[in-house]
Amino acid sequence: MKAAPTMAVKELNKRALTRYLYANGPATKQVLERELGLSLPTITQNLRALEQEGLVGKGEQLGSTGGRKAQTFVFKSRFKAAIGVSMRSNSLNLCAIDLHGGVIARHHTALPYRNTDAYYQKIGGIINDFAQELAKQGSTVLGVAFCMQGIVSADGQSITFGKIMNNTGLKLNELSHGLNYPSLMIHDSDASAMAELWFDHNLKDAVCIYLERRPRGAVIVDGSLYQGPNQCNGSIEHMTLIPGGNTCYCGQQGCMDTYCSPETLMEDGESLPGFFSVLEQGEQEHRKRFSQWLDYVALAVTNIRSVLAGDVIISGEAAQYLDDDDMAGLRERVVEHTPFGTTDFTLRKGMALDHQDIIGAALRFVEPYVRELCDM
Repeated sequence: MKAAPTMAVKELNKRALTRYLYANGPATKQVLERELGLSLPTITQNLRALEQEGLVGKGEQLGSTGGRKAQTFVFKSRFKAAIGVSMRSNSLNLCAIDLHGGVIARHHTALPYRNTDAYYQKIGGIINDFAQELAKQGSTVLGVAFCMQGIVSADGQSITFGKIMNNTGLKLNELSHGLNYPSLMIHDSDASAMAELWFDHNLKDAVCIYLERRPRGAVIVDGSLYQGPNQCNGSIEHMTLIPGGNTCYCGQQGCMDTYCSPETLMEDGESLPGFFSVLEQGEQEHRKRFSQWLDYVALAVTNIRSVLAGDVIISGEAAQYLDDDDMAGLRERVVEHTPFGTTDFTLRKGMALDHQDIIGAALRFVEPYVRELCDM
């Protein structure tokens, strides 16, 4: 067997150091020697190279036991950053994350959405300014990921269904015109699922259901987001729940969206927090509406599990108000509807991070960079 070329060995050693520091946090040279089986001269040489590249820096010095204080070395997560962008009807939200997925900066602007060149030029300027501020803090931007309320084409270059924002046909090059960074588009539910996967390494097979004003879903298979050939996997909001039922914004009747949206819980002028506040007081009409809503959500979950019999993650705006008893009641409803009495599945709440979809969108740039950097 041929020995690996010297440069290849050096690169392997450097990646091993990077991977260890990225995954395990600060470490001394002695710890790295013990854990990686590399010599101290090799570790010293590679740490020096990583410091010069900006990937690694000196951390705290450990307390002395009589000799010199041991110096720790740390992976510099903010060496690179990625930006997630969410455009809503009346606002623009930006979120920058580091290489561990931690939020390092946010920006909110009250800006009505318009599917016009002028709007995209305006937000392009806002994003470029945001990225420049990150650069001043030492973070080079890997790219900008747009979190879209619409179906993205298989090649990632356009919106094939954008009824909510009225931007069907929008192309990525129109959206990102004027940006100084690589860009991409991702459906907001897929982006949220990306965050679930990133922060929960035990997640293998599941359907994510996001109970937002416009419900949505995503599919996770074998520990990876599975979008399918047309990027439509997980579009559970448009399954027919009640044939001939309420008219959906998509033009069809009886869609899950029209029965499982938290909007159906509220009376005119009532907020979602207001609804759950009254519900806690035991008001009968609110309890009746909530019970009916849970029935519809349970029916949707049952239908989903008849095709994808994995675990179920419930998240989104409405999920934050569901307590353990509500989740247990929802699971009981699902079991009642499930053929064969199958009970071996988990139904739990998701992470419900602030701006989880924007964080997940930005991870589209972080994940491949970290994977290549650490040879994962």
